[in-house]
Amino acid sequence: MKTNKIYLSVFFIFLFNIIGATALCFPVLREAILKLTPLNLLLIFMIFFYANNDFSLSFLKTILVVFIIGYCVEALGVRFKFIFGEYFYGETLGLKILNTPIIMGINWLSLSLSTFGIAVYVFKPKLLIVVAASALMVLTDMLIEPLSASLDFWYWKNSVIPTQNYIAWFLVSLIIHSIILKSDIKLNPVLCFALLGSQILFFTIQFINYGII
Repeated sequence: MKTNKIYLSVFFIFLFNIIGATALCFPVLREAILKLTPLNLLLIFMIFFYANNDFSLSFLKTILVVFIIGYCVEALGVRFKFIFGEYFYGETLGLKILNTPIIMGINWLSLSLSTFGIAVYVFKPKLLIVVAASALMVLTDMLIEPLSASLDFWYWKNSVIPTQNYIAWFLVSLIIHSIILKSDIKLNPVLCFALLGSQILFFTIQFINYGII
């Protein structure tokens, strides 16, 4: 029963991202689908959370801390421009507080948990787990960044993605993954691969859609 729940959840995680990515290829649907982006991100994370089946206080505390860190660094980055560089958010990612979409906390949470779960599955040394997970976070961001403006996610000053952004992503990720490591929470590797893999597939389809590859 547990295995069925996991693989059914994997199916829906991929399904929602594939439907969204495919629909964005049709101009007539683009605006409506983009407005659903925050809901899609939240729904996919909730599916992951449910199927992962860890409802312990430790897990809840950890995801709350990661959410807060992720959201706060984005809010500080937008406000003071010294963390990631100078950028601002579009309207696609929904409700904002301090000019920062709340859903960005969920985005950091989803990416952090999935990359950590993958790193734990592949590596054993704790330091290597944290470094590998953080590097995977940066690689994922490098995939997203070229499409951020096209999808009305966020915009960089002069349309140039600064190297500072990737350095900051790595450093913040190191902190987050160190916290996750110490929390000793349970993460299902199948779900982690699905969560990250479906996002990579989403953006790969968009690269094809925009003729980048």
